[in-house]
Amino acid sequence: MQSYFQWLQDLSVSNWIATDETIWSFPLILFLHSVGMGLTAGVMFIICLRLVGVGRPLPVSSMRMLFRIFWGGFVLNAITGSLLFAAHATITGNEPDYYAKLALIAVGVALAFPLQKFVDGEGSDGRIPASVKGMAAAGLAVWVGVITTGRFLAYLQ
Repeated sequence: MQSYFQWLQDLSVSNWIATDETIWSFPLILFLHSVGMGLTAGVMFIICLRLVGVGRPLPVSSMRMLFRIFWGGFVLNAITGSLLFAAHATITGNEPDYYAKLALIAVGVALAFPLQKFVDGEGSDGRIPASVKGMAAAGLAVWVGVITTGRFLAYLQ
């Protein structure tokens, strides 16, 4: 695996991101990753808070359009996160915290599908089932975990 990490890090784009001192390389990609994090985790946090009961006067169906923003942010983060990883693959690839972050992202995305199905459904403005509330509560914890593990990566390396 180490040879793959080294190959990835030695790519010209990875080297440019890691070594270029202009704002157009690492700083821009990190900025876009932060924007994507806000769009992904921030939007899902709003949806999950509503599903656990915060803001009851707000119809759940009004959250439908937020999933487009969530998925757009997810794609942005997948691209920028891959570039950030490639720039430091030999270091980040050996960090257990990185794999914890990826696992939490996988759980968060897996939770997004049934939550979106409920929000998009005809009965979303009625009673919210306990199972949906439970998934939303788990989603809150998972996205906090994603952000936390991501921030740890910057300081534990």
